[in-house]
Amino acid sequence: MTYDNSRLRRLALISLVLQSAGRIIGRTKLQKIVYLANSIGWKAIDFKYHNYGPFSDSLAAELDNMKNYGWVEEREISTSRDRVLHEYYFSSKHKQTGLSQLGKIEDTVPNGKQLISRTRGLVKQLNKFSADDLQIMSTLVFLRAQDPSISEDQAVDMTRKLKPQFSKEQISRGRRIFSIMKDFLDKPRNQST
Repeated sequence: MTYDNSRLRRLALISLVLQSAGRIIGRTKLQKIVYLANSIGWKAIDFKYHNYGPFSDSLAAELDNMKNYGWVEEREISTSRDRVLHEYYFSSKHKQTGLSQLGKIEDTVPNGKQLISRTRGLVKQLNKFSADDLQIMSTLVFLRAQDPSISEDQAVDMTRKLKPQFSKEQISRGRRIFSIMKDFLDKPRNQST
């Protein structure tokens, strides 16, 4: 498989997210975690707003490619509500492939090692949240990224309009993402060299 630098970044980010999380249950959850990880400095994948928040067609396509190559495993899980969730994890057989992608990022991206380390920490923290929580949090971050002049309160109000299925309290709790993201954005600047 050959790829350019932008594809290398996409593959490395997806590999890192799956390796850091261990397993991610749900396509929505996977999309939201990758979106939030992408936004701390990867800029590897373009997202647009969709029904469940930020969504990337290129992430979905790249994930399908990775499944076809055997890098990523996908397993269906039936739920009590007759729904099917998809569980994703990096194939142990191709673990070295993912590590080589990350090694290339360390070698070619300024502060690549720190970016990888921050991403690992962020993904481990995000994977503890539900898909609904991540849907709310990623929407809040997306809205502020689209218009940095809006306040957190305005982002909550806008999210409430976009997601009437969630209460204002649920959406307000999602504001914790701003402090979580700040922690991971600020780490490299606060480290002494």
